[in-house]
Amino acid sequence: MLVLAVFAGCSRADVNPKLDDGAVPIDAQGDDAAADAPLDGMAAAYSHTITIDGNDDFVAADTFTTTSASYTAKVSWDSEHVYLGYAGPDLDPAAPQAATKWLFAYVDVDPGAATGAITSQLYRTQRAAFPSGFGAEYYARWKCDASLVSLEQHQAGDTWVSAATPASARTGTFVELAIPRAVLGPATTIGVVTWMINEQDGVEASYAGLYTGNFTDGYTASLPITKYLRIDFASPRAPNDPANQVP
Repeated sequence: MLVLAVFAGCSRADVNPKLDDGAVPIDAQGDDAAADAPLDGMAAAYSHTITIDGNDDFVAADTFTTTSASYTAKVSWDSEHVYLGYAGPDLDPAAPQAATKWLFAYVDVDPGAATGAITSQLYRTQRAAFPSGFGAEYYARWKCDASLVSLEQHQAGDTWVSAATPASARTGTFVELAIPRAVLGPATTIGVVTWMINEQDGVEASYAGLYTGNFTDGYTASLPITKYLRIDFASPRAPNDPANQVP
């Protein structure tokens, strides 16, 4: 399973007043603030710092339904990190077959540019086919028995190599990770797809994909992912704003 790394730290957003929903505006960026302002007038860019400690401090605006009713996805960001949270029964290392279950989060640093991997890494007989316009340069993985978490980078020849060990924390059936934006480069817009798999022989399956209706849970050798989350770091839109769903 994919583990999202958490690299929590203080950012300039931390010194600003909190919004009612827990998100923090970025409005003290010095002389360059106007150049970084989002298209929607002078509204502050969305920002919500998550402390990676196993306690769920994502807010409603960061929360998404998934293809599985018993699983919830959470995504947020600030000037330093992209944060991923997942809640559901298989996130507990004591759950059955935890050693063969994974959480994945694939990241496209230039959505629409036709670069990066158009399919996920193969796990036993399963891989995913990404939506049109999505090509992954990185993916975070967390194994559900809590034995492995890493951030992988796509290389020529359709291979993947470890780029970092993301920070992560888990309590019960909730896990959270933080991907440092510095690793992703100077991207101002990224795409994200997340889901879970079981690679156990005889019960292979994909499930818990970000966005209800993204795909049908179950086994397929080439999982057709149809939707992804587009994050514009300069936009004031909340993570789960419908305008961020592509297509």
